[in-house]
Amino acid sequence: MEFRNLKELEDSSVSFAVTEEGTLWQEALADASAAMQKKKPLEGFKTGEASLDTAYREYGKPLIERAVSAVVTDAVGRICREHEYYPVSNPDIDILRGDLTAMSAKVIFFIYPQVPDFDYKDFTVEKPVKTVTEADIDEGISRYMKSHLWVHEVDREAQMGDIVEVSFQGTCEGQPFEFDHSEKSRFQVGGGLLFAGLDEAVLGHVAGDDLDLSLTMPENFHRKSIAGKTLDLHVHIRSVNVRDLLECTDEFVKEKVSGADTVAEFREKQRARIQKLNDQKTARTFELNFQEKVASFVTCPIPPAMIDMVVNKYVGALRQESFQRGTSMAKLLQDEGKTMDDFKREVYPVAVREVKVSLALDYIARREQFEVTREAVEERVNTYMKRAKAPSYESALKRLGGEEGVREKIMNDMAIKVLRDNCRVVEVEVA
Repeated sequence: MEFRNLKELEDSSVSFAVTEEGTLWQEALADASAAMQKKKPLEGFKTGEASLDTAYREYGKPLIERAVSAVVTDAVGRICREHEYYPVSNPDIDILRGDLTAMSAKVIFFIYPQVPDFDYKDFTVEKPVKTVTEADIDEGISRYMKSHLWVHEVDREAQMGDIVEVSFQGTCEGQPFEFDHSEKSRFQVGGGLLFAGLDEAVLGHVAGDDLDLSLTMPENFHRKSIAGKTLDLHVHIRSVNVRDLLECTDEFVKEKVSGADTVAEFREKQRARIQKLNDQKTARTFELNFQEKVASFVTCPIPPAMIDMVVNKYVGALRQESFQRGTSMAKLLQDEGKTMDDFKREVYPVAVREVKVSLALDYIARREQFEVTREAVEERVNTYMKRAKAPSYESALKRLGGEEGVREKIMNDMAIKVLRDNCRVVEVEVA
């Protein structure tokens, strides 16, 4: 086998030309012929007994391509062993010659990138800090009060937005119509939640009025049992109600708010709740800033195959989510106004960051010369086995990607600790 023009390119790819016209090529042809005869036997021949000439006449180009692929795979393996490359993609093969006597091809494949040295011993990451203001507390209490409106009956005609209580009876497509809350149902006029057309029908009516209605439900009505059907109803209006905003007083707090007896205590309760939410949000932002900073250390080109692998991981997670919801990925995306291409574009920068962080952690692990003991591996697997309730140690180890996968996870944790120990956190007040 002859290699020519072996080059390691700046985009983390390796290119070379390969020529083979000896025993290796003949063996590759023979193996390809045998495999193809097994899959698609040649008439008049037992499996694997047809000559190369006969097989070539029957299979043609696919036979050559299969044999070339085998030779290139062998060539890539030799080059990687000799130069200590780690391939991260299948080779892209451009066949220049392929017949029963010789082959030649140009080959490109991507390798695990060489991360340039970077300084991780002293770097800063901004952490947003948001202090709860009195205005924040006022807004929180206002939202709470709006969710605890006082609903009471009024002596007037029903208007849009009122809460109307009704009882009803009737038929659906001429058949007896049963409904769980026919004796007493409340609905907000304008919400369209009880029956389509009922909101408009009760407008202008008062408590005590009786209505005879024929209502046709839309095909996409949310109550599937009556969607597209016609209801003939006798409706009795029991009451017309409105929702009013109450004043936040000590009496209201003592009666309605758990863990507080006065407005002052309620305000402190709100302050603590809002601060907790702020802290959770800023912690997520800090973690994202931290990852972005770590990713920025990696300046070398990233092989597309490594990014595609992570993108496909997110597609797999989406497939699992759609399965759990009992729907398809296409429907799940459609409900969010997206296509699969939109989804992949959305997760692409996330995948790039994830790959760069992984490369940075691997670089630090090598620089720090981390060592993972057998005991550490066993402890990690046993902990996972208990948490995930795996049936055995071997099962847990397999789920974690084998022993090498566990060692990699442990070294990543060690590298992250080094980064956090050397990270200077700069707090920045945000509005």
